[in-house]
Amino acid sequence: MVICDKEGKVIKVYPYGSEEQQRYERVLEILFEADRRCLEKLIEGRRHKEQVIDSQIEECDKGVFHKYTKRSAKRYNMTQTARILGVHRETLYYWIKKGWLKPKRDYRNYPVFTVLDIENLIKWKNTIK
Repeated sequence: MVICDKEGKVIKVYPYGSEEQQRYERVLEILFEADRRCLEKLIEGRRHKEQVIDSQIEECDKGVFHKYTKRSAKRYNMTQTARILGVHRETLYYWIKKGWLKPKRDYRNYPVFTVLDIENLIKWKNTIK
């Protein structure tokens, strides 16, 4: 068995089957096993941290999704939306006709707006000025 350094220079030569070669191979096996165990611990620690972070994110997401669904469940008709925006109802119809607004429709095909839609409309309206 030949042992070389990083540059490829021969450091030591052990005859095959000798006691020194067997000891050297055993040391290499022990080091390899120790590295493997250390790597497994690091990987397990990383998985645990990821699980903790994912659970925290899921808890936050549940709250966000709940708030989002509550806000998107409430619907406003054209008159209510026009009052909130401070414009005439016909103005909203004009914006829809121009394609500037894309309202959702209810089961009667009437245009309806959610809280999120109205917030976006307010932002859009303020950018026009």
